[in-house]
Amino acid sequence: MLSGILGDGVWGIRSAFLSLNDDALDQILDDYGQIYGAAAAQYARKTYSKWKDGSTKLSGQTMERLVELVPPYLEAEQRHNILLKVLKQHKRTPPSQTIRVNIKEPQEGFHQIDEVLSSIHVTDPLAYLPEHVMDAAKWLYDDDVTAARLMLAESMKIETDMLLNNAVRELNLMRRTIASGQVKSANYSVDTPVSRLHVIAYSPSKCYVATVCFGEHALETVTLREWRDQVLANHQMGRKFIVWYYENGEKIAEIAARTPMIRLTSKFAIGIFARWVRRLRSSHE
Repeated sequence: MLSGILGDGVWGIRSAFLSLNDDALDQILDDYGQIYGAAAAQYARKTYSKWKDGSTKLSGQTMERLVELVPPYLEAEQRHNILLKVLKQHKRTPPSQTIRVNIKEPQEGFHQIDEVLSSIHVTDPLAYLPEHVMDAAKWLYDDDVTAARLMLAESMKIETDMLLNNAVRELNLMRRTIASGQVKSANYSVDTPVSRLHVIAYSPSKCYVATVCFGEHALETVTLREWRDQVLANHQMGRKFIVWYYENGEKIAEIAARTPMIRLTSKFAIGIFARWVRRLRSSHE
């Protein structure tokens, strides 16, 4: 069905149909009669004004059949706007990427961000489009595949440029914020044309609870550090927890360091959790 191809874009076609001039409407309804019979065309002519003023609803099979005949009568801007709606509805979810920036020594993290931005190069913007999006474009351009591809490429280039410019602007603002020294930790998410970039800004500390309980290079500490980088950093709630822990971990670790019972309890709990993380990781390898 047409709505399955166009999604919300079908309402743009419907609107265009209800805005046709008399000559175009006569031609479409003549075509409609040749395809679906004189009775169907007569009903459409009689009901058109009611569809237009909303007193009768244009929907279902009748709408599907009528709007299928509209593309040749669309203005270029109308086609483009409908195509943008289709693209937006079927936008591909980009992969995520996480970069951690040490607020006290941010240059390495900034360099990684620069590498991500400089590596963005969309060679074929149509390569990952769902087939029905291309079908919609071909339908809008009366099966002219070349015109459909050109318009899709142009539309996607506009979106790509917009995303890239916005990403550069947001990341430059983030740099200035971090460089100002006014933040202790933060979590940023920025969409680029090829990925969703998550930046975790943190102030390093050696007073984490695992370090206090086991030592900085102990297996348990290393396990939890890897779990942070490989699991937590890749999920929104995990990144929020990381930021919270950077803000509060030192205080918690200080309490554990000076309170033997809390340190012993923490060591027991962290040891169990670290073993669970290692078993879980082994089961997925």
